[in-house]
Amino acid sequence: MVPIPILVQELNLRNQTNAVIIDTARFTIEQFNLFFTPSNPAPAKLALQLTSCTSAYDRMNASYAIQVKSLDTADIKGLDTEGDQLVYGVTGTVDAFKRMTFDAEKQRKAQVFDLFFRKYGIDPKENMISQWSKIQQACEEWSGSAELQDAATALGLAGAMARLSQIATTLRQKITDRSAEAPEAKAMQNAREAFYPEYRTLRLLLNSFAAIDDDPTRFSQLIGTLNRNIDYIRIHAMSSSSAAGTSGQGGGGTTSPENTDTPENPGTGDNQGGGTTPTTPDTPSDPGTGDNNSGGFDEG
Repeated sequence: MVPIPILVQELNLRNQTNAVIIDTARFTIEQFNLFFTPSNPAPAKLALQLTSCTSAYDRMNASYAIQVKSLDTADIKGLDTEGDQLVYGVTGTVDAFKRMTFDAEKQRKAQVFDLFFRKYGIDPKENMISQWSKIQQACEEWSGSAELQDAATALGLAGAMARLSQIATTLRQKITDRSAEAPEAKAMQNAREAFYPEYRTLRLLLNSFAAIDDDPTRFSQLIGTLNRNIDYIRIHAMSSSSAAGTSGQGGGGTTSPENTDTPENPGTGDNQGGGTTPTTPDTPSDPGTGDNNSGGFDEG
C-alpha cells in the first residue's frame, strides 16, 4: 500500500489580521527558502510561484508599514507611551516580588503572574499594533481568571492591568476612527487581496508535487512545519480576529456559511486588523508555547 502524503492544510487568510497575515506569509516564505536549497531544488513551477508569492508579500508588507506610520498621531502616541510605562512597571514589579524569598506566598503569586504575562512576549520596543494586540489578549485572559486577578491584587498590579485594558479599548476606537477610510488602509486592503491567490496557489502546488512524487515523504518536513504554524494560528488567533467584526479595521470580514474556513471560497469583508509579528519564541512562527499572537486589536 502506497503511503498517503501529508498535505498543507487550508487556512482562511481573510479571517486573519494584518500583522498576523504578514507574519504567516513571512514565515511560510522563510520555510520554503530554508527547505529548498541548491542541493534540494524546488520543482521549477513551484520555484516560480514562490517568487511571485514573495513579490506579493513584499508589496503587502510595505503597505502595512505605511499604514502603521500613518497612525502616529499625538493622542495615539500619548496612550501608547503611557501603556509602555505601565508594561515596564508591571514586569519590574513582578521581577522584584519573584526575588522576595522572605514572602513565599507573594513570591509564588509573582511566579504565576510572570508565567502568564511573559508568554505574550509583550515588548514596548516593537510595533505598536503588535504590542497592543498582545496586551489586549493578556488583559482579556487576566480579567477572566480569578487566580490571575488574585495574584495581581496581591502584587498591587490590579490597577495597572485595568488601565492597560482601558488603553487598549480606547486605542482600538481611535485607530478605527483615524484610519477607517484612510488611503493607507485601502492600499493595505488591496495588497492583501492580491496576496490571497498567490498564497493559495503556492499551497496547492506544493500539495500537488507532494501527491505525485515517488517519495511521499520528500516534502514532509516542510509541510509539517507549515501545518504546525497553521494549527497554532487556528487555536490562538482566529477566534479573536473573527470577533473583531466587520468594521474594516478588525480581524475579519463577513463570510457566508459556505465560505467559512476555506481560502478557496473566501468571504467578502476586508480584513484590516491588528495582530502581531514574531518577537519571541512564543509567536506563531514558533508555535510551541502559549503565546496568543492574535489579531483582536484593531489597527486600521
